[in-house]
Amino acid sequence: MSPPKPRPRHGRPRRPRGPALHPLRARAGVVVATFFALFLGYLTVQSLRPNRIDGAMAQLRFLSGALEDGAADDMQEWFPEGYVFTWALYGLASAQVASALPLDDPRRADALRTAGEAVTHVQSEWARRTFVREMTPPYGAFYASWSLYLRSVVLRAAGPDGSVPFDLAEFERDLETFASALDASLTPFLPTYPEAAWPADTAVGVAALAIRDAVLGDRYGDVVARWVAGTRARLDPELGAIRHAAGDVAGMPADGPRGESLALMSLVLVDVDERFAREQYEILRNEFVDVRWGIPGVREYPHGVDGPEDVDSGPIILGSSGPAVVVGMGAAIAHGDEELAEALFSAIEWFGVPLDLFGHRRYAGGIVPVGDAFLAWARTVPPPRAAEASGFERVLPERWGVPFHGVQLALTLLMAGVAVGSARRVWLPLPMGRRG
Repeated sequence: MSPPKPRPRHGRPRRPRGPALHPLRARAGVVVATFFALFLGYLTVQSLRPNRIDGAMAQLRFLSGALEDGAADDMQEWFPEGYVFTWALYGLASAQVASALPLDDPRRADALRTAGEAVTHVQSEWARRTFVREMTPPYGAFYASWSLYLRSVVLRAAGPDGSVPFDLAEFERDLETFASALDASLTPFLPTYPEAAWPADTAVGVAALAIRDAVLGDRYGDVVARWVAGTRARLDPELGAIRHAAGDVAGMPADGPRGESLALMSLVLVDVDERFAREQYEILRNEFVDVRWGIPGVREYPHGVDGPEDVDSGPIILGSSGPAVVVGMGAAIAHGDEELAEALFSAIEWFGVPLDLFGHRRYAGGIVPVGDAFLAWARTVPPPRAAEASGFERVLPERWGVPFHGVQLALTLLMAGVAVGSARRVWLPLPMGRRG
């Protein structure tokens, strides 16, 4: 007798089921997807609403703790100026925050105190240990210039009648030493190390001379004017820009212009010679500002030129470098170029992945504190007075932000959809078919 045939099932056959996902793992996936959806939405909102001073103050709170934990020494291991750069930029941002706050704001005094703390560290023997004392000026152009520039910006923030958190007489002596080095030099570009000179290093010190004169009265006007004339005589013949490096004997260009150094010089030269600064900034806008895949940036090398990454540029992505973009934003603010400043700020806020925790703001997880310090300084650069600001021709394509912000929104919605779909599968399982 043959066995009975199985009774046929009625209705749609059930799909074969794969291995079941562990409930805890499934719920963890929902949490992760939801977190990323919210975080992408947060980045999108941040990139659409620049908050320069409050954001900088949150950055300074993060940097304060990081510096206490040795962040400047960590940066020194990355490059030879890391300790001084990190403390100087931290102090500059603090001083510029103080300048931006009302005179009766209690946070102003705290910002000036913080700037004074930075001056103390930059003036320390520990900060000078990397540099060669037996140079003209002592310790080389980089150290001398940034030490003077930091103190000059703090002086400007305090005002001519205010109390400065450093020895003013020593500051005046150091300025005189720097000015004498310029007068005695065959080139406008003083060496940072033996047989190595970068124009931006000297430009920062010349800006300190000019700021001192603006606050305390003219003393170095002739020195500054001679420096500008000497620099004009050594511009890149093709672009008319100040080059990145210079020979140590006559100061003639040693290589081509670079985005990060041209951005820095066009920023600090606003205090030296506004016309010259504007000329250099126009070159930066026309020859270095770029938009790739809807993302605004500042190239490390001019359009049509590709070059290697180095310690100055850091990683170069789509032609742009981080220092060029960040300092380029600061230069745009200094020249009143709000459209470009806001565009670059939007890109920084999105790709820098800012994170606010308990009032402390860090970028890229805070793993490169000197980068946070650079951004805090650049975002607090004082804009020109309304009477001095003048219009710029459009350098970005019209509606450049549509694809950029459109991609942001699309990614946010995509991740939100993933989160919702995952939640439905975990908490609202659908029937897999009917039994017959």
